Amino acid sequence: MKKVAVLTAVVAIVAVLVFALAACGKAEEDNFSGKDVYDRDLGGIYDIDSEETGVFRLPYEIGDTSVMGKTMISSNCADYVQVEKTAQGYRLTYYCKEGMLGAVKIITADGEKSGTESEDGSYQGFTFEVSKEDLENKINLSCVVTVMNKTVEYSIKPDLTKAKLVG
Repeated sequence: MKKVAVLTAVVAIVAVLVFALAACGKAEEDNFSGKDVYDRDLGGIYDIDSEETGVFRLPYEIGDTSVMGKTMISSNCADYVQVEKTAQGYRLTYYCKEGMLGAVKIITADGEKSGTESEDGSYQGFTFEVSKEDLENKINLSCVVTVMNKTVEYSIKPDLTKAKLVG
């Protein structure tokens, strides 16, 4: 009986630690404070159209795939895309857990555009030059799910109304 009580206590402590670490990681990810060089509040919601430049995080909706596909994507990719607006245009970075996806491409009417790969902590980023119209519509993606060695297609629809300034 004593062994069961000790084991239960250990499991409870481990569960609390896992949840606490997950909460800290999420809080760190969303914890923006201060101002940027243009005196805008970091972490504030801004209209990308009205800003000349900036780096924004936008939540997105997953589409054009099965429920299982949506579940796999949402559990292996960040729940946001990052959009950098410059005088030259827009760069969208799509983040997934390191090594989960490969050969990520945007599918357009003119063909496919490959993303430039980068790393950001435990995430692997795929950066694309996109237009304002791309951001306003769903973005069709193609990628290789590395663990299955299978190419899949789906879409994401960034939510421009929730653009959080991060830089």
